[in-house]
Amino acid sequence: MVEPVPDKSSEKEVASGKHAQVLVVESEDLHGNDNRILALLNEAGSNFSFKGIMRRLNIHQQSLSRALHRLEEMGLVQKSEIGYQLSGTGQAMAKSQPQRGRGYIQLLQTYIPVRVRPEEIVRALVGKWFKKLRWVGLVESGSGFTLQWSSDDNSFQINLRMVSEYIVIETNAASDKEKLQAMVGSYGIYEQITRVLQDRVAGYPTQPANN
Repeated sequence: MVEPVPDKSSEKEVASGKHAQVLVVESEDLHGNDNRILALLNEAGSNFSFKGIMRRLNIHQQSLSRALHRLEEMGLVQKSEIGYQLSGTGQAMAKSQPQRGRGYIQLLQTYIPVRVRPEEIVRALVGKWFKKLRWVGLVESGSGFTLQWSSDDNSFQINLRMVSEYIVIETNAASDKEKLQAMVGSYGIYEQITRVLQDRVAGYPTQPANN
């Protein structure tokens, strides 16, 4: 009797037990870019735009499009209103992948003196470019928001963290030139935040900056 050939069309299987849920994805189903994307999105609440992923990972547009389509079909990545994020299954898959990168140094820290919802500041910053800083993505967690930009040559990154009533801007820039560029860009971000606060006090809607 000939044994039936396993169905190769199924790229993933989730097996549930009493004590754990195990995700089984055969290694050949994942390409090199797939694993890099999963590692980038490996944080609950992460949202990265298509171009943000391109800049962070330096992946060609067509290759990235194919990889995201493949990951969406496998149920590992889903598209949100503001970008791409891991699905629940994708979070389980990427959980063991380590985060890599240079250490961050603080550029600015400020107290928010005006009563304003963090979401108002986030809306004024998401998708914006500042000087040579290009928008990358947003991470929302229980403790607050983290907004991310990268330099136009992808040599360093800037994070803006909003926690409670404070804003912290940090960078992993290494050289003096990169640190100076990061500082210039961070002041552009700070200026936009100031506009939001001024508009809140004046009582009229925020006008986006043309950067």
